[in-house]
Amino acid sequence: MTRIVVLDDSSGSLTVVSSEPLPSRSSDLATQLHDAADAVASRLQGLAVERVVVRRADRPPRATNEEGPRVRLLTEGAITSAARSVVVDTRIGTGKDTGAWFGSNKVGVDQASSTLLSAQGVNAAFMEATSAALAAISL
Repeated sequence: MTRIVVLDDSSGSLTVVSSEPLPSRSSDLATQLHDAADAVASRLQGLAVERVVVRRADRPPRATNEEGPRVRLLTEGAITSAARSVVVDTRIGTGKDTGAWFGSNKVGVDQASSTLLSAQGVNAAFMEATSAALAAISL
């Protein structure tokens, strides 16, 4: 499931403003991608977001023909395009990229993400999205 996390550091203390999953439906793929993109664009239009980072899937250790990873990649493309239509400073990167943008590595940004989520009582399922948000703040 695709998740969105919005962080705010304007007060000097990093806080999770929003953490929400994108709705998914059991409709055809084109409709699912459109709905995901529309949800992201709508949410971003209602916020004063300076930068968006989408964390895309890392390379799998071995190639697979499973549908899940393919749908995730399509969804990441759709939401990146939607985000870019609202926020000009939109970037997409792997866990390695987000770690480097954070000033660390993938493990470092994931650990910082887990620590922040735990401290604020937010579900750990939002870890990758929070890692992307931490990278966005660090850029």
